[in-house]
Amino acid sequence: MRKPPALVAVSVPLFAWVAIAVLSASAQKVSTTFDDKFSFSDRKRYEWRENRLMTRQNPDTNQEMDLKIVKAVNQAFAAKGFVEVKEKPDFLVYYDGGGMAQIGAGGPSQAGSTAVTTADLAPAYGLGNGPALAPTTWLKVNGQIEFHIVDAESKKPVWETTYTKTFRDPQKALKNMDKEVNELVSKSFKDFPPKPKN
Repeated sequence: MRKPPALVAVSVPLFAWVAIAVLSASAQKVSTTFDDKFSFSDRKRYEWRENRLMTRQNPDTNQEMDLKIVKAVNQAFAAKGFVEVKEKPDFLVYYDGGGMAQIGAGGPSQAGSTAVTTADLAPAYGLGNGPALAPTTWLKVNGQIEFHIVDAESKKPVWETTYTKTFRDPQKALKNMDKEVNELVSKSFKDFPPKPKN
């Protein structure tokens, strides 16, 4: 009886799951929604809530990424006159980040290049004497990070932005972590706070 093809495990860097790499303008998108009745002009005090990252990295890398994102957001807020506090905030801030990795292969010589089950994130590869990744195999990651701002009193969302990104070089993004985090935060908070309604 023939065994099914073995799966190839792929370690995807944290950046791949948070979708922070910036490789092409067409592959990224920022969308924002907000409550136009909530005025940020007289609400300048904020407090962080627990952030959530879906990652396959070790806890140290995850913690490093979280610290860099929080620091970059704090700097962006300070430049716009907002102050982080531990008591009596006007609004609360947190983010959710995650993504999905996909492996594709080019050329007709790839054997078993489809997923074994619908639950498989990566396809199975079996070439010759066992599983292998061919030279024409590429990694593609689709991911997003969502920032949420909630009214501290009512606990209702008053501003949300979603940054989505597709990129093909997670290792490069991880090496340029500071630059990528700064660009992510800059794009996500470009139109924050929203302009008051006339």
